[in-house]
This record gives sequence, C-alpha cells and structure tokens, in this order.
Amino acid sequence: MYLKEIQAYGFKSFADKTNFEFTKDINGIVGPNGSGKSNVVDAVRWVLGEGSNKQIRVADTTSVIFSGSKSRKPLNSAMVSITFDNEDKHLPVPYSEVTIKRVLYRSGENEYFLNGEKCRLKDITEMLTDSGMAKESFNIIGQGKIDEILSTRPYDRRSIFEEAAGVLKYKKRKEEAIRKLERTNNNINRVNDIIKELETNLEPLKEQSDKAKEYTLYNDKLTNYDISLMIYDVDNYSNSLNICRDKINILNDKIAEFNSNTASSDVAILNSKDKLNKLNEEINKDSTLVLEYTKKMEQQDADIRLLRERKKFVKSDDQSDKINDIKEKSLDKNNLLNKLNSELELIDKKIEISEDDIINNTSKYNEIKNNISKLEAKINDNNREITKLKFELNYLEDDINNGSGLPNSIKSLLNNPLFSGVHDVIGKLIDTKEEYALAVSTALGGASNYLVIDEASMASKMIEYLKNNHLGRATMYPLDVIKPRYVDDENLAKIKKEHGFIDTLDKVVTYDMKYQNVILNQLGNVILTENINVANKISKLINNRYKIVTLDGQVVNVGGSITGGDKIKTHDIISKRYELDDINKQISKLKNINEDYLSDIESNKKTLLVYEEKINSAKSNKLELNNDKELKLNNKNLLIDEINNLVKELKDLETISNNDSDTRESELLTSYYKIKDDIDRLESEINEKRVLANKLTDEINEMEELAKNSLREEQKLEKELHDNELKVSRLEVKIDMILNSLNEDYTITYKEARSKYKLDMEPEKVRKEVSELKDKIRDIGVVNLGATEEYERVSGRYEFLTKQKEDLEKAEDTLLEIIHDMDDIMKDKFVTTFNEIRAEFKKVFRELFHGGTADIYMDNPDDILETGICLEATPPGKNLKSVAALSGGEKTFTAISLLFAILNVRPVPFCLFDEVEAALDEQNVEGFGEYLEKYRGKTQFIIITHKKRTMEYVDTLYGVTMQESGVSKRVSVKLGELKNK
Repeated sequence: MYLKEIQAYGFKSFADKTNFEFTKDINGIVGPNGSGKSNVVDAVRWVLGEGSNKQIRVADTTSVIFSGSKSRKPLNSAMVSITFDNEDKHLPVPYSEVTIKRVLYRSGENEYFLNGEKCRLKDITEMLTDSGMAKESFNIIGQGKIDEILSTRPYDRRSIFEEAAGVLKYKKRKEEAIRKLERTNNNINRVNDIIKELETNLEPLKEQSDKAKEYTLYNDKLTNYDISLMIYDVDNYSNSLNICRDKINILNDKIAEFNSNTASSDVAILNSKDKLNKLNEEINKDSTLVLEYTKKMEQQDADIRLLRERKKFVKSDDQSDKINDIKEKSLDKNNLLNKLNSELELIDKKIEISEDDIINNTSKYNEIKNNISKLEAKINDNNREITKLKFELNYLEDDINNGSGLPNSIKSLLNNPLFSGVHDVIGKLIDTKEEYALAVSTALGGASNYLVIDEASMASKMIEYLKNNHLGRATMYPLDVIKPRYVDDENLAKIKKEHGFIDTLDKVVTYDMKYQNVILNQLGNVILTENINVANKISKLINNRYKIVTLDGQVVNVGGSITGGDKIKTHDIISKRYELDDINKQISKLKNINEDYLSDIESNKKTLLVYEEKINSAKSNKLELNNDKELKLNNKNLLIDEINNLVKELKDLETISNNDSDTRESELLTSYYKIKDDIDRLESEINEKRVLANKLTDEINEMEELAKNSLREEQKLEKELHDNELKVSRLEVKIDMILNSLNEDYTITYKEARSKYKLDMEPEKVRKEVSELKDKIRDIGVVNLGATEEYERVSGRYEFLTKQKEDLEKAEDTLLEIIHDMDDIMKDKFVTTFNEIRAEFKKVFRELFHGGTADIYMDNPDDILETGICLEATPPGKNLKSVAALSGGEKTFTAISLLFAILNVRPVPFCLFDEVEAALDEQNVEGFGEYLEKYRGKTQFIIITHKKRTMEYVDTLYGVTMQESGVSKRVSVKLGELKNK
C-alpha cells in the first residue's frame, strides 16, 4: 500500500487545482523558501482530520482557504483529497483504491468523503487508527517535529511509541469506555438522587393512593347504587306514568263514549220530542178540526132551523128587495176580504225576513259559542302546564331555600347556633341581570358556595368543627381580612376603547356595600367581554395578566390558557335563581295568556249577548207579526163566515123563492150527519195519539234522567282525568330531574345506565346502603383522586429506575472489566514494542553514527500505561548522555535514528518528511540517503528537502514555485528517466 496521489484546490497557497502523483518508492518535493512546499504536509494532515490550527500553521479554521492575492479573488472553499493504493487491503475496506476528501466552506462547515460518499470524520479516524497513516502518526514529520521529539517531555514522547505499538485504538476504546463509565456513574448518581426523592414521596403517596382507592371503591359502589336507584325510580315512575297515561286514554275514551252516548241520547230525546211535538201538533190540529167540524155541525143545525123558520115567515112580496140587499152586502164583504188577504201576504213576507234573521244570527251565535269553548280548552291546557311548572317551582324553591345544592360542609355551618356572624354563601349575596348571569356563574365557579363570615377567628372554629365531625372542607371569606382586587388603571385604560369590552364583572352585579371587599376580591379583577375573539384580543393587549369571561361563559385564563366549549349549564345558586325566575316568567306568561283568553271570552260573550238580543228581537218581531197575522186571520175568518152566512141566506131566499126548500133542508141534514161522523172519527184518532204522546213523554223523561246520570258520571270521570293529568305532570318532572341528574352528575344517558346498572337488592335496603356509604365517604375526608394514578406512575418509575440502576451497575462492572482488559492488552503490546524499538534504536544509532551508544527507557516502569519515555544518546568520541547537550545535527540524526528504528519494528505504508535532514551535514545526509535505500520496495517516502544529496536518492521529484505572488505552482521531473538517459 502507498500514497498514490494528493489533490489540493483552494487550500492555503494552492489557488489552482494541483495534483501530486507519487511512486511506491522515494519521492521528493523541492522549492525555494516561501514557495508553499510545506503546505503539502499540512494538506495531508488536514485531510486526515487535523483540527489543531497550530499543527497546520494557520490563525483560525477558515484561514486554510485561499485568501486571495493582488491578481486573484479569495475562494469560498478549500478542498484536499488523497488517494491510497489499497491492493494489499492494508486498510480494512473492500476497495483496491481509497480516496479521502475534505472540503471546508467559509461558513465553517466541513464535509468529509470516502470514495466519493459523504461520511463522518469518525469513520475516517476509525479506519486509519493503528494503520500508521493517522494524522498524529510518527510517519508524518513536519518542520520542527525532530526537535520536538527530542526536546519534548517524556510523557508526550510516549504517543510515538503507542502509535508504533498499535495500541491507539485500544487507548481510544479505553477513553471511550472511561467516558461511558463517567456517564454511567453520573447516571447512577442521578438515578440514586431520583430514587431517594421518589422514596420520600412513595410512602405518603401510597397512603393517599390507599385512601383514594377506598374512596373510589365506596364512590363507585355509591355511584352504582345511586344510578341503580335512579334507574329503578325512573322505571317505577315510568310505569306509573304509563299507567296514568293508559288511565287518561281510557278516561278520554270513556268521556268520548259518554259524549257520544250523550249526543246520541240528546238526538234520541230531540227525535222523541220532535215526534211528541208532531203528535201534539196533530192532536191540536185534529182538536181544531173537531172544533171547526163542531162549529160547522152547529152551523148546519142552525141553518136547518133558520131555513125552517124562514119558510114560515118569509113573504113573497119583499123577497126581491131582500135578495138585492144581501148581494150588496156580500160585495162589500168580499172587497174587505181582498184587502185583508193583501195585508196577510205582506205579513208573511215580513215573517220570512225575521226567520232569515233568526237563522243567520243563530249561526253566528253558535260560531262565537264554539270560539268560547276553544278558548276555555286552551285555558284548561295552560292551567295544566301552570300546575306542572308550579311543581317544578316548589321543588326549586325548596332546593334554594334548604340549600340542597350546597356542599354538606357549608350546609352544616349555615344557621348553625354554634357560630355567629355567618352571612351566607357569595352566590346568594349578589344579583345581576339575566344576560350577565352565565358569565358571573362561570367566573365564580366553586366560589359561589364560599361562605361569607364576619371574622377570621370564627373561620378557625368552623374548620375545627368540620374536621372533628368529618364534614368535609369549606372555604370562608372573613369580612375583616379579605382584600379587594382590581384591574390596574393602565391596563383598564388600554381595553376600555376596545369594541366588545363590557366592564369588569363587579360592575355588572348588585350587592350590599358591606360585602364590597368580598365581591371585588372575586370579581373586581375579572374582565367581561361580548365574545371569545374580543377576549383573546384583550388578553394579548394586557399580556394575559387578568382572567376574561365572555357572555356565553368562555374563559381566557391568566397566562393565556382558554377554557370553553358548548354553552355551559351551571347549577349554582345564581343559575338556580334565574331558573326560578324563568319558571315564574313562564307561569306569568301563561297566566297573562289565560287572562287574554278570558278577555277574549268576555268579549265574545258580549258579542254573544248582542246576537242573542238580535235573535230575541227577530223572534219577538216574528211573534208580533204572527199575532198580527193571527188577528187578521181571525178577522178574515169572521168575514168569510159573514160572507158565507150572506151566501147561505141568499141561497135560502132563492131556494124558498123557487120552492126548493125541502131539497135544501135534506142537503143540510146530510151534511150535518157527515160532519158528525168526521168529528167522531177525529176524536177517536185524538185519543189514540194522546196515548202515544203519553208513552213518548214517559220515554223522554226516562232518557233525560239517564242523561243527568251520565252527566254526573262524566263529571266524575273528568275529575279523575284531571287528577291523572296532574299526576302525569308531577311524574314527568321527577323523571326529567332524574335524567338531568344522570346526565349532569354522572355524564351518562338513561339507555347506557339501564344497560349497565341493575338493582340487585330491595330498594329500601339500597337507600340505607347509600346513606351508610355517604357517611363512610364523609369520614374519609379530603381525597386526592389522582394519588392512585400518581402512585402507580411513581411506583412504576421507582421500579424502573431501580432496575435501571441495577443495569447501570452491571454496565459499570462490564466497563471496568473492559477497561481492565484494554489495560492488559495495551501493557503487553506497549512493553513488547518498546523493547523491540529499544533494541533496534541502539542498532540503528550505531549504524548511522558509525559508533556511539543510545538508549531509551521508561521513566516509570511500574506504571506502564502512564510512563514517559526517556532518551539518551552518546555520539562516538563524546561522553554525553543528555540529548540537550547534542549539537543541532546530532539531535536531528538521533531523532532520525529513532524514526528508522520504529520503522524497522513497525513498517508503515508511507512516510512524509518535511526537511527532516535540514540540519545534517553532507556526510550525514549521505548516511541518511543510504539508509533510505534499505526501505526501497518496503515503505514509500515523500521527502520535502533542500539537500541536493538527498535529491539524488529520489525517484520522482516535484518542484513547487510561486511564479505568481501568493499562488503555489507544481513542476515535476522524473529523475529515473534522466538517469537512464
């Protein structure tokens, strides 16, 4: 293996891309001082990863980049690559040629490449370690390095021998193991600290965890029983509700049936009454006919007697005058009759108009009556809703007045005769408009149930009382110590002009001024805005310094965190009061609606009276017209009778005058007996119809009695219906409250709860168990519910860290064992190599100096891993042992002897010497050159030199010149070819 090529571009003085190709044997680089030839050594060190600016002779890292000259601009990067022939696989990589490249940019960024692939410096360093080609290897000797080898401290000289011994990789591994060991020790210390800290917390957490588990056990049991009872109650109430609803349906059906039967009965009664009326009309009609026939019969009888009388007394001489007189009278009477008929026709028309008025007004009357019935039905519905709301109202009032929603601890302190100066909870001491209620409730949160008292000393007694009686915890606000809180004027001025800012919350509530400090403490530094966008904007303006609440209950907390979501339903006193107000408003609204309905009913009733008057007026008018008609009809009948009498008289006179009186009398007798037969027939029919009428009357009376009984039964059913409807309302309220409690207290739906929770004991036993569980939970006191999870987390972490500690201690033992093994290997390799180099050094020194003695030894042989290397040299003819006493040439030749001795023991692929022989005289240069010849074919040499004698031993010679200021150029000549010529 050998160094095949060096390429440099932008590195130090190599402004142009410069290549150096080398042979396997001896290569030389020459050039005047300052030409940049030593930059070749710097380039090799640099590409192999040298990071010391001193070693590569620059002021700072980026100074290796060509900085420009009078004729050239600076470059932005420096690149060096070296290529090795690796046919013999000296390097442990599967390549026959290995190229290492390094690029540095002005930004300070480094890039390394191995055979064109980007890699890490660590990859290159690991590949080259103990290969004899690393940046710190003894085979790369720069200017001044010879003096440094001889004059350096013994310990610093040790690195050359370590490289030669091949222990650097073990040393680096040991160093890495030591670093790991330090890290492991640090980790063990940290783990121990954490374990100790966890141990102090573990026992209290265990106690809290056990307490929390006990609480959770009781609470889960309580939850199970409570939800099971709720489901049981809901099911019972639902069953009762269904029974009531079924009853309501049955009652409605029965009432409907009664209504239907009543309607049928009414129709039957009306039909029967119609029949009765018709029969009575027929009886009256027949009776009238009997009277008429009786009158006719009597008239016939009178006519017969009158005819017989006339026959006796009428004289023939005055008959003519009398007939004429009768005819004249008949004519007058007929004129009167015609006039009367005209008047009767007019009366009939008026009667028809009155009847139309009666029908129309009756229709409107019935329509208004139906409206009244509908309004009354609506009033009844509203009254049922009012009853239901009143039940809810009473329940809520009882809840507020008795403090059902308050914590047990607060209830035990309120109205307790043991304590004086107790006012009330904060929520009951303030009032606000409904639009601000949700914001105030949200801002107060649990503080709504904080107790306001006079003095702090009383709070201590209260806490002692709660503690001794296991009644839980409570927060008290003593008026004598509570301080107000405000939004500072500067921030308030900033936000007042913001659109959507409303005020601070204390400004939107009303309260007794003696509670001012308490209210200001809770609400004085809380800002109220219209919505969350305004809240976020204002929070940024005031650097998240104050809590901000929106009208719909969203919160921007101090620090900027945001709490919110769907519209919040709170159950504090303020919300309950507004719920109470809302129910009162609903009741008032329904009552107002009912009042409006009642007003409409009254208005309709007044209109009903108007139409009733119109109907009565029309009926009265019709009655008057009928009376007038009847009077005129009577007059007409009298007139007709008079006319008929005149006609009869005329007929009798004419009959007598014509001697036909007997025939006339016979006709009258026949008519008389016919009328008498008709009267007998009609009287018989009248008697039959009266029997039917009496029977119908009895039936009607019986049906009316049944209708009265049905009405009483219907009223009883309607009362039962009303009671059941009221019961339904109450059951619905109870069910709704339980369902709300399920949803709000346990966040579970009825359907989920019913599928998960079953009551497996008698309800009363469960209720007793619930009471006992509540006592047990109260006895437990304050519980940290997160303790179980925290204990498991801490316990798990403790176990994990304990195991990790064991693993770390095992790792520590392993690392110590590895370090011990490394030490053994390094000691063995170092001692072996040192002894070989020592023997070889003595031999090479004598050979190069043609005599004399030299030796190396350890300054601390008891500590092989830390010992330094001391060097003694005595050239022939001198009695010196100290290296410092040697001349410059002797020192150089001694160092070269040591280098050749190391090469003899540990051959390397190449050596790069920078003017190592500069201090030698011609004779010693000759010796140096001759010794180089021994390595030909074994080790490649690249020598930067000024010595002509050294050049004679070189196979390939490169020249480096600086024809252009600040820019190094390469020239070459192959000496072997010249020699052959």
